[in-house]
Amino acid sequence: MAQESKAVPGYEKKATTAAVLGYMLDGMDSLILSLTLSAIGLAFLLSSAEEGLIGFVLTGGMVTGGYIFGILADRYGRVRTFTYSILLYSVFTALTAVSINYPMILVTRFLSGVGTGAEYGIGMTLMSESFRAKWRGMGSTIVSVGWTFGIILATVISLFLMPVFGWRSLYLIGITPAILAFYYRYKLPESPMWKDRVQKKREAQKLDAANIFNPEANTFVQRNQEESGFSLAQVFRKKYLRFTTVFLIIAIVAEMGYWGVMIWLPTALEIEYHITFVKTIYILLGTDLMVIAGMVVFGLISDIIGRRIAISLGFIGITVAALMFAISRTSTAAMYASFAMGFFINSYFTIFGALFSEPYPTAARSTAVNFIFNTGRGFGGIAPLLIGIFSPVFKISGVIGFFAILFIIAAVVIWAIPETRGAILK
Repeated sequence: MAQESKAVPGYEKKATTAAVLGYMLDGMDSLILSLTLSAIGLAFLLSSAEEGLIGFVLTGGMVTGGYIFGILADRYGRVRTFTYSILLYSVFTALTAVSINYPMILVTRFLSGVGTGAEYGIGMTLMSESFRAKWRGMGSTIVSVGWTFGIILATVISLFLMPVFGWRSLYLIGITPAILAFYYRYKLPESPMWKDRVQKKREAQKLDAANIFNPEANTFVQRNQEESGFSLAQVFRKKYLRFTTVFLIIAIVAEMGYWGVMIWLPTALEIEYHITFVKTIYILLGTDLMVIAGMVVFGLISDIIGRRIAISLGFIGITVAALMFAISRTSTAAMYASFAMGFFINSYFTIFGALFSEPYPTAARSTAVNFIFNTGRGFGGIAPLLIGIFSPVFKISGVIGFFAILFIIAAVVIWAIPETRGAILK
């Protein structure tokens, strides 16, 4: 029997806070590597290719962790698995600080990535199962903003630590989230929806074993048998296949667009529009503020009007903004186009946590969210490479404009599934 994720004030707040902090670690880890990559290269005398491999390995770890821990969270519980993922991140981030050679850097970065890769999907699942259905989209927005806070926190910490203590100090502080993990392991109860499913499953199995007929228990047993088996296989069952296919398309497009645009944007501003480094920093800060504004606005749209409208408008908006940037002829026009891209670039990401959670059953929800999001993240690493390959011919701004084609595909394909706003989770 389907049940609504009722608003439980105390648990809703705790679960959402845990999800925010978990995704904040994801943002911190991503930026810390960017901030320290050149210093690591100097320390171990690495080539640019070897430096690039560190980023590739970290992304590979995130994708791997997302897949594995998503399945484990459906089987053994959200909070327990969430705790272990944070511990894994903490231990191997701290070990990065004491790495003695390049192979050790690769190993510790991969295993740290395994921990961070789990945190988005499990955190969003925790939020979705505890947040009131009417405002689940805003719950997803709140968690998504955590990633941006992680970026800001990593930037601030690096300003104080790196000049004095060097690059290793940024990784040494990675042990502190372990304290957070222990705290939430003992203070945050398991997801009530997950616990309810496990309890009903056990009760129904006992009645079934004793040959005691109970209509409600019998119905639960039948439904549980339908949902039994490997959780990832359930994501591709006929009942959910359309959702999974559409979600994978928009996740891949979103991740490729985000990493393609945001990684190359500073370079385009400096090289093609001859904007000074200092002014570029100010433009990027303004762009980050527009990112947060766009996330809040589209989170509200998704809850008030609908997920499909919000997703579609977001992709159309980034299409127009990317084209504006591609045809800009002055630094002022490029600046305003950057702000516009910032406003729309995360407009759909902010909804993904709720959107990817709503169609799937409790038995496979964490698996689905982690698999879809991290598959998109895996493809996202291709975009910066493509821009680097084609930019000598079409310029960076021109290749960024090319992504408009991909964005339009996502804006259209979202309409192939029914609306899920306010869906009752089951």
